[in-house]
Amino acid sequence: MEPTASNPGPTTPTKSPGRIISVVGILALAALLVGGIMPRLQQGKTLADDSKDINASVREVNVASPRLAIADALELPGNIRALEETQIYARTTGYLTKRYVDIGSRVKQGDVLAEIQSPDVDQQAFQATADQAKAVASVGQSQADVQNKQASVQETQAEVARSRAGVEQARAMLAGSQSKLAQTKAALAAAVAKVAQTRQALSVQRAGLKQAEAQRDLAESTAKRYRSMLAQGFVAQQDADQAEATFKTTSAAVESSRASIGAAQADVDAALQDVESSKAVVNSAEADVRSSRENVSASQAAVSSSQANVSAAQANVGASKANVVASVAQVRSNEANTQRFSVLKNFSKIVAPFDGVITLRNADVGSLITPGDSSNTKLALFNIARVDSLRIQIGVPQTYFQAVKSGTKVTILVHELPGRKFEGTVFQNAGALDLNTRTMLTEVRVQNKDNVLIPGMYARVLFATGGNSKAIRIPSNTLSIDAKGPRVDVVGADSKLKFVPVTIGRDLGTEVEISSGLTGNEKLVTNPTDDLKEGEPVKVLPSKESK
Repeated sequence: MEPTASNPGPTTPTKSPGRIISVVGILALAALLVGGIMPRLQQGKTLADDSKDINASVREVNVASPRLAIADALELPGNIRALEETQIYARTTGYLTKRYVDIGSRVKQGDVLAEIQSPDVDQQAFQATADQAKAVASVGQSQADVQNKQASVQETQAEVARSRAGVEQARAMLAGSQSKLAQTKAALAAAVAKVAQTRQALSVQRAGLKQAEAQRDLAESTAKRYRSMLAQGFVAQQDADQAEATFKTTSAAVESSRASIGAAQADVDAALQDVESSKAVVNSAEADVRSSRENVSASQAAVSSSQANVSAAQANVGASKANVVASVAQVRSNEANTQRFSVLKNFSKIVAPFDGVITLRNADVGSLITPGDSSNTKLALFNIARVDSLRIQIGVPQTYFQAVKSGTKVTILVHELPGRKFEGTVFQNAGALDLNTRTMLTEVRVQNKDNVLIPGMYARVLFATGGNSKAIRIPSNTLSIDAKGPRVDVVGADSKLKFVPVTIGRDLGTEVEISSGLTGNEKLVTNPTDDLKEGEPVKVLPSKESK
């Protein structure tokens, strides 16, 4: 719309310098306020947030205080057990034919509880008896065989003696043959010497014959010459006669020498015959010697053979004796086997090993029974427990073990029998403390003539310690046990945790008695968790009693 005189149109305001300065000052002041206050506000918020985080990080815990109790008596828990308790198993196989007891039955030692029929064992016992008789007969046969072998040894020893006598006889014959051989050799030597001698004599005779013939020839030529000279008259008749006589004498000497040569030759021939005869005798004697030596060798071989027979017979005796020993061992084995089956037959009656009550029965009449042992409790026929006297095993703390000795009288309380007190006696203890619990295993025995107490009951055993000392007790939920042992978490005056190791005296169920480590003024964290750390700040929550 165009402007008119009555509506002249918009006008442009005019900005004055003073107004602009005022606006700038206001803006500057606002900037200063924002720049100074906002950081402080932010810092205050951060501090507040940090304070909230710190308050939120402090762990809140509940605490409990120890209490002092008069330790005039020691009370320990324990379980009542039978003085003697065992499972009764069968030792033979068969069928249960009779049963005389049931659970709750009271029996005496030696009472028959059940009977088992065992035909297999009966047959085995019969077989064992037969085997034993057979083994006894075998022993007799073996002993007879030993006697026969010993007789054979004696016979072969006698044969050895005969063979040795034959050796001596053969040696004597050999000595005689050797002596005869020596004699015949001596005779042969003499015959040979005689041959030489007769040959020498023959040579002498032949030499004498030659000499006699020479003298005869000389005497003959001389006699011829003298006869010629006598005819011529050159010699006397006497000389001729002398020469003729000499010729005749020498001729006779020649004939005599010839006769002597014949005799000497005959002596030589006779001597040669003697030599041949002696040689034959020597050969015969040598044959006798060889024969005697062969007899000696044969006799020695016979001795060796007899000795070998003796050794063999002795070995047979040893073998027979070994058979006797084996047979005797077999007899003993069979006797043991027979005795075993006899004992097994006796096991057909199940008897009570001691006075007691039957607490379990696992078999009925007609059941097939097999032998068993403690490795398989399902095979037990009965359980029996001696209940006239019972025992309670408890752990006595280290603090009191010196006051609890064998023969100490104790009082036994059972919750299910209010108003009843039973007197027991400390029977024995282990003699050493358990490293984990610092307690000594102790056995208390109590008479149960009226059979009021039964095995399995929970009981409390009271010991009179004979003093009025005070003991520190803490709630059981304040105790922690780790690898370093038992401890408690204590809140110190600075509201920080401290781990304090303690020594446990005895466990009282909801409370634990502390022997050392505490003074009784500590604040103990209840139900401590594993993530608590020593030195950590904590906040103690108020107890319910203080609210």
